[in-house]
Amino acid sequence: MCTLIVRHQMDDWCSTLIAANRDEFYSRPASGPTVLSSSPRIIGGRDEREGGTWLAFTSDGLFLGLTNQRSFGTRDDTLRSRGTLVVEALATGNFDGVLRYLASLDARDFNEFNLIFGNGVEACAAYGRRSSRTVELEALGQGVHVLCNDRLGSPEFPKADEARAKVESIPAGPWSEVKPRLVEVLSDRSLPDAASLPPLPPDAPFDAEVARRLQAICVKTPVYGTVSATLAGVSPGRVEQYAFCAGPPDLGVFEDVSRLIRADA
Repeated sequence: MCTLIVRHQMDDWCSTLIAANRDEFYSRPASGPTVLSSSPRIIGGRDEREGGTWLAFTSDGLFLGLTNQRSFGTRDDTLRSRGTLVVEALATGNFDGVLRYLASLDARDFNEFNLIFGNGVEACAAYGRRSSRTVELEALGQGVHVLCNDRLGSPEFPKADEARAKVESIPAGPWSEVKPRLVEVLSDRSLPDAASLPPLPPDAPFDAEVARRLQAICVKTPVYGTVSATLAGVSPGRVEQYAFCAGPPDLGVFEDVSRLIRADA
């Protein structure tokens, strides 16, 4: 997942809104939201190659989303799967449990990652880097926070600023009014001026035009792009709404999958 938007403590009907695009190689197999664990009940999409997930929720409203840290080097396939980290963290069952789990990790056991997690009351970002054992934490306050393939506020991803401004401008209102506006944000394929982008390093595996295309909120290149999208709203103790689009959000339909949160689904 390469664009993860969290709108925290700005809406009356829920505590935290989540809007996310998953960007991936088209050849990597994945499936939509399913039961990843029954106790506690964890629902999220499944990466069929590694068995983990990029974004998931518990029935009590705890959520955790993952983005890979952009790197121009080769990933180390001998390290632990970042997607399984999401399920293991949520399996602790509560926000403090996630904090304890992250504190117990050696970040060097994984390729580099970024996280946002919350429970409708608190929200936090976390960063794992190969240069340090410790997972770095950043508490999030009221407002809109956009995580791409680097830490919050990174100058490497101007599309995060674009997404933040768009979501901040959406008036507070019911799900029926907010949802289509969020879909519009996630569907945005507009490209920035090439001159405004950070320079690529000499060893980058793609050229400047591909780099520009990766700065769209909804990405499309010949081999890589936005493959699915999620919208959700959580409050303390519950998931208010949960919708999933099995394809690019500008071309697909968001299916209400909130029923999966219930233990009888």
